[in-house]
Amino acid sequence: MRALLTIQQVSELTGLAVQTLYNLRSTGGDAPPSFTLRGRVRYYEDDLEAWIAHASQKS
Repeated sequence: MRALLTIQQVSELTGLAVQTLYNLRSTGGDAPPSFTLRGRVRYYEDDLEAWIAHASQKS
């Protein structure tokens, strides 16, 4: 089973503010893939790790 993360956990892992993550989701910005589950934003841990790896390669 894939591990799920909350938006708060993603904020802590990425250093991005929770509000920034919400803003990136709503504007279609370069945000980690996310989805809603029972009205809450969730992220798959492996998707987040891939997004971080991709973002670090672009820098």
